[in-house]
Amino acid sequence: MNSSGLEIQPEPSREELMAMAYVDGELVPEQRREFELLLARRADLTLAVAQFERLAVMARQCVPPEPLDAQWRALDADPSQRVLLGLGRALMGLGLAVGLVWLVLELAQSSIAPVCKLALGSLAVGFALLVVAFLRARARLRALDPYTDIER
Repeated sequence: MNSSGLEIQPEPSREELMAMAYVDGELVPEQRREFELLLARRADLTLAVAQFERLAVMARQCVPPEPLDAQWRALDADPSQRVLLGLGRALMGLGLAVGLVWLVLELAQSSIAPVCKLALGSLAVGFALLVVAFLRARARLRALDPYTDIER
């Protein structure tokens, strides 16, 4: 701390400056490729880039609200809207789960060729695995999403 009581921050490192320039789109293509290779090896830089992106998004949030924003806030606060969205998500999930179980049972009891059973079963299981993989990836990457701290 200096005599004014403010904490003096150290100068940013070359990597931090590169991360800032990367987020701002100021790197030439060759520097961008070089930095992206570095990003692939350094989790700390990935986190720094995410933090700088979050700051950039927050800075853009300082502009006056758009008229439509008030309508979105009103919808978010409406209990019936929340109930409808929750019910819709729950019914879609239930429908997907019941549909997959029904498909497996129907395939097991049907008289179609085993190759067709295998193909349809693989399709159903593959779809379910893709949904799970998407949700898992979304959960893991949420900490790097610059929009998580932004209120629309």
